[in-house]
Amino acid sequence: MEVSIMGQSSLYTFTGNPFVDAGIWAICEWSGKKKPEKIDLKDLSELSRDVVHIYLTSEWAKSLYSVFPNNAVTNPSVKNKDQKLLESLEQLIGQIELLDGGGESGNCIACGRHDVQEIRTKTEIPLIGSGTLINFFPYGQPGADYCPSCTLAVQFSPLVFYACGKLLLLHSNSEKVMHYWAEKAIKDIQKQISANSYRGCFDEGYKNPVNALFHIIEDIILQYEERWVEENPSISMYHFTNYNQGPDLDIYRVPTPVFRFLAFVKQSEQFSEWMKIVRRGYFNWDKIKEGDEYKNKGNSVYINLLKGHSIVKYFLDNKARQVYGDWQLLEYYLTEVRNMSAKRLDTLKKVGDSISDYIKDTQNIKRLNQLEMASNFATFRNLLQYFANFHLLINEAVRYLYMG
Repeated sequence: MEVSIMGQSSLYTFTGNPFVDAGIWAICEWSGKKKPEKIDLKDLSELSRDVVHIYLTSEWAKSLYSVFPNNAVTNPSVKNKDQKLLESLEQLIGQIELLDGGGESGNCIACGRHDVQEIRTKTEIPLIGSGTLINFFPYGQPGADYCPSCTLAVQFSPLVFYACGKLLLLHSNSEKVMHYWAEKAIKDIQKQISANSYRGCFDEGYKNPVNALFHIIEDIILQYEERWVEENPSISMYHFTNYNQGPDLDIYRVPTPVFRFLAFVKQSEQFSEWMKIVRRGYFNWDKIKEGDEYKNKGNSVYINLLKGHSIVKYFLDNKARQVYGDWQLLEYYLTEVRNMSAKRLDTLKKVGDSISDYIKDTQNIKRLNQLEMASNFATFRNLLQYFANFHLLINEAVRYLYMG
């Protein structure tokens, strides 16, 4: 199908809907178009023919059972699956409105640009409920209001999904993050095609979604030279299934300061020290023998970063009296992620330096042990008073070490 859209406005722009945007990125990367505004009907027609072959392979069909229940691929009663799937995709292409470039306003709940022509159910759009559960939708409709353009994009979204027990969908407002992620996923599919060995959605052996999320982000930061510290993306991960019985969804959001911190670590000389800190987040790291076993072990460093909890304790091994990373790494974490003020950081450093000088001068290891063993604020404050030359620092320490 070759249709010119000269003089027409674009078929696609990013919508903010994670499933629609994933499909748009899949189209962009598959067609080699850098911007969604460059996508044309020919790209859609060519990709439709390609995905019919991909989706009908046994491994891809298994993945799609959890995405599009009862569609032409996953419904065992459908005969001539390739023909039926291609017909359904071409029907959507034929329904797409070519906007005239004027006021682009429609009633699609995803893009708001095109008009809805028929109600969609979870067979075409994951996680929108079933047509039999009409109370799920406004006004008791049997489905949700998606235009043909957005519905078609969603059909291509599995091309950039990630296999992680359930399926993982990455969504970000950063075009750089999404471009590099979609590029990696599409390259994996192209390798499958070249080798004639199909494995389904991009799979690197992760089953733990939090570990997978940080692996994806760190991999993008490490592999691609960009000014990531200045990118400031918001990143969300949707870990889901769309089975008819028991659909499931977990959402993970990476705070922008956490992304900037990871980007800073990448360009600093402390990256190897940071990896030691990360390993301390795995329970019994020393007992993990197989190379990939860590992928599916819970990591408290990553979990605390997502939850906004402190990871300061992982910078120090009290038992071994070992410090991981330098002051610059800790300072950046406290400033960027914990939003600590410069005055409070300066006090921390003064107190730490003063304790260090006192121990070196007096060799009073007993006091240091007592300070390390302090289990509450009152005990810690009283112990500080034993240290020489601390009178000027105690009030600051009390205020900035434990308050706010």
